[in-house]
Amino acid sequence: MVLIAAVLAASACSSTDKPAPEPGVLSVGIPNPVIPGDRMLSELLFTPLVDYDPTNGKVTPRAAQSVTSTDLITWTVKLSPGTYSDGRPVTAQSYVDAWQRGLGLPVKQLTAVDEQTVQIVLTQAFSEVPAYLAAPLALPYRADDPMVGNGPYRLASPWQPGKGGRLVPLHERPGKPTAIDLRVYTDPAAAYDAVKAGTLDMTVEVPGSRHDAMHADFANSHLIWAEPALGYLAFGDDLPEAAARFAISMSVDRKGLAAGAMDNQVDPATALIPPAIAPGERSGACRACNNDVAAAKSLREQAGLTAARFDGEPRALADQVHAALGVDIAAGPTVTIQTVQLRTLSPYELLQQLKVPAVQQFLDAAATSGDFTERAQQYRLAENQILRDLPVAPLWSAHGHAVWGPRVKDVIVTAAHGIDLAATTL
Repeated sequence: MVLIAAVLAASACSSTDKPAPEPGVLSVGIPNPVIPGDRMLSELLFTPLVDYDPTNGKVTPRAAQSVTSTDLITWTVKLSPGTYSDGRPVTAQSYVDAWQRGLGLPVKQLTAVDEQTVQIVLTQAFSEVPAYLAAPLALPYRADDPMVGNGPYRLASPWQPGKGGRLVPLHERPGKPTAIDLRVYTDPAAAYDAVKAGTLDMTVEVPGSRHDAMHADFANSHLIWAEPALGYLAFGDDLPEAAARFAISMSVDRKGLAAGAMDNQVDPATALIPPAIAPGERSGACRACNNDVAAAKSLREQAGLTAARFDGEPRALADQVHAALGVDIAAGPTVTIQTVQLRTLSPYELLQQLKVPAVQQFLDAAATSGDFTERAQQYRLAENQILRDLPVAPLWSAHGHAVWGPRVKDVIVTAAHGIDLAATTL
């Protein structure tokens, strides 16, 4: 009897430590989301106007029937009939009201022409409007509750900051989850271990401490994808010698930083325009992205570089430059380590943010062209110009991770939205 009691007690502990998965419910570990704006959560709660493919410029209607313009200045958005998850209609005025808080475009006038038509008048021609309308910033967020959307799921109860919430589909979706539990984890390693233990179906954040193990632990159930974020070095006017800028850039071991200080969350840059927003084919190489200490030292001597002060993280980068070149990193011209989180999948947004006067001609040409191939060529010309003069030097581009357990099937990912949880099956 004592032995039986001990076995039963052990079984009870095991059941508590590893609860059985809830049938039909997909449990997902996530970092604390930024609301509104989180790409994956927005894709569940909202339906974007269009989808935009940065590799070929293809625009696929979603909540919009069409997005058109004859002059790239006045744009007409025809909406499909739709409602918010609480039954309120989504109208043209819904978008106009939401966009008053900022659309990221040079808007002169926004008008709800009728219930299903929005007119956008810009201050200048701009061909990349569809890329902006595909982004979370263009969703019809409501001022009274930014988490009531027009998408396939709704919150079953109010979102709990720092904890998460349960999402349920608005309509029956055969073969798809009956609910999605989003659980906020402050420790991504704990979420990873929970998936491995079977108490969590999926996590969309894998820390560096689990990065190598991921390939063995989840050999056929993990994904890595490019995200629209990057890091780069910005050189000021007080460092005018191109040789000095190349010396600093080529002394950086990007691969070492990616695996170390950046916790395996990035890929070493091989171009200025990152893969998540890359249009067309590249026509040039990023010589400054190579870690070539011998060439960097020669360039440093040629430029007479003795000091450069680094502003930003990670500090390990400044230490690398000091070790490779022997320059003083506590004085001299300022080199800024910057990170860019792009709101859209448009190279225009990145190149405009970099504020390089020499490439404005290419951006203007892209903005006034209705042909995607021509725009892609202009972006590549701008990229090549920057990589020749090096007012900024690319360091890395971000990538996302996901791992999942044996219950989960049909996992799809895109740079625009991350993991498409609505497409998964259990």
